[in-house]
Amino acid sequence: MQPWVAIFSPILLLTDAVVSHKQVNGVVGLSATLSCAYSTAKGVTTMCWGRGVCPVSQCSDVIIWTNGSHVTFRKHPRYKLKGNLLEGNVSLTIENVAQTDSGLYCCRVEHSGWFNDMKLTLSLDIKPDGNGTVTQSSDGLWHSNQTHVSLAQNSWMTTSKGLYIGICITTVVLLTVLVVVITKKYLCVRNKLEQLNLVSLSDPQTGALQSACEVGVRAEDNIYIIEDNLYVMD
Repeated sequence: MQPWVAIFSPILLLTDAVVSHKQVNGVVGLSATLSCAYSTAKGVTTMCWGRGVCPVSQCSDVIIWTNGSHVTFRKHPRYKLKGNLLEGNVSLTIENVAQTDSGLYCCRVEHSGWFNDMKLTLSLDIKPDGNGTVTQSSDGLWHSNQTHVSLAQNSWMTTSKGLYIGICITTVVLLTVLVVVITKKYLCVRNKLEQLNLVSLSDPQTGALQSACEVGVRAEDNIYIIEDNLYVMD
């Protein structure tokens, strides 16, 4: 793996935490549909729906799971996939919604390979008014007993949290890479020093010089002994 891949992968994984989510509005007691689809050009594949933001793998708090062609797990009968699964329509319909159904939902289509999964996080907001009237608010959006999809920005808290986690993980990765580089440098220098020591000990010229030095020292010691004896004779 290239160093830049190890450094920037955590940031790419956290992209979902700082981008816009689609917001779906619903009314208590009615049905709400969260749209999600994928291309089946390479065939159908497994997918899941879960509560919360899409994690690194699979789904958190799974409510529906499919093997590509039909549902293999359903947390509650209210959760249904009414689209054609073989054509990649995996939109989630929640029947008889309550305000407790409000929150984030993750649609995750699993593709082979690293970081290839299609992830879509939607925000469901259930309104308490279920009288079926249709009005237009000042923001230009129509509100009725039918659900609609509009783009909405994440809250500042979600964005800040995602950036903070990304910075922390990137810092840890950089520090780890730095420690590995320093350790390799140290081991390389130590090995070279050990090789130089071995060469020095095995060099005959070095051994001869060392012997000559030892002989010179012993000769000087003998001269001092002779001089001491001369003084004694006088």
